[in-house]
Amino acid sequence: MKQYGLVKTIKDGENTIKLCGNAMTFILYKSYFGRDLLNDIITFAKRNTSSETLEKLKQFGIKSVDDIHTLTDEQTTEVLGSLENYKFDSEFVLNFIASLIATAEYPNKPDIAELICAIPPHFVIDQKVIGELMEFLSLFISQKKG
Repeated sequence: MKQYGLVKTIKDGENTIKLCGNAMTFILYKSYFGRDLLNDIITFAKRNTSSETLEKLKQFGIKSVDDIHTLTDEQTTEVLGSLENYKFDSEFVLNFIASLIATAEYPNKPDIAELICAIPPHFVIDQKVIGELMEFLSLFISQKKG
């Protein structure tokens, strides 16, 4: 079956995890966790964003994850310092990754516990993985252009 939406493959040593985000992700997320994905994304964003952090990002012109690489070491330290008050929701991150994996495997519907167990634990805090997840998050909340 042809997959639509955003499709990414993340390599972890010898393991490869395929993620796919499209409209089916919303349905699978609701089916697995009994909650609305968009509401959980908004809750996650609210809990993980402080006004201080938003001000720092605006001050340094950071609009995407890639923009962070343009900062000096001092600016990076300043931005990261503003992130200290985050209330990071690792459960949401694991659920979101599992839903993206399930979407990539659709029409098969694997057991959710097996999906979550297949996610390497460090993915929850890995910078590269979080950067990839941010693309999926922005896919689901960005407005259509044009």
